[in-house]
Amino acid sequence: MVRVVLLDLGGTLVGPQGPFPHVTDALAALDQLDGATGEPLDTALVSDFPAAVPPTPEGVRERFAEYLALLDGFGLRGSFEPVERRVTLSTHAGVRKPDRRVYELALHRLGTDATLADCLVITEDPAHVAACRALGMRALQFGADFDDWSQVPALVRRLVDPADREGAVFERSLREHGQLAPEGVPLPPGATHEVERDEDGEAVIKRTRFSAY
Repeated sequence: MVRVVLLDLGGTLVGPQGPFPHVTDALAALDQLDGATGEPLDTALVSDFPAAVPPTPEGVRERFAEYLALLDGFGLRGSFEPVERRVTLSTHAGVRKPDRRVYELALHRLGTDATLADCLVITEDPAHVAACRALGMRALQFGADFDDWSQVPALVRRLVDPADREGAVFERSLREHGQLAPEGVPLPPGATHEVERDEDGEAVIKRTRFSAY
């Protein structure tokens, strides 16, 4: 079951030009989801970052401050407050991802009793995806399992609840309010979402625009 989503930063949430499209909205949507136990889903950043040299507590604090300055520059720090709880760097653990100790420390900093088996990792790195799955975690690869952050809330809902009861309610609400375009029809005025088919032929609701017109 999924109770915690652990996110990578570079190459996953942000690229050379800054945050990828729809990242901020997707993170806000994830914060509104409940986990498998019905409690709010925890989300956190887990990033490799140049290690503190020497690895003293003060050196680690300086590296953390540098990282937080990057988050501020990307406009993403607010999505991970309080950062002392929801941001973990490899230098905090003294090892780099995908070492299990980095992820275990992230759970400890979150203050959750969730285990690695309760985690979903989202990263662009295929080697990390394979390693995380070997550790018993679920994983989604940006650029392979999805290529647009507007798809992520629905993907996570499916993993949290395979029956996707919340997703069914979401779809019904969109249809009732005229915000979901009929499949195969160009997006009409008032609609913000449309239905696409994934590689398995399953219907996926995708946000196409964030205003009704």
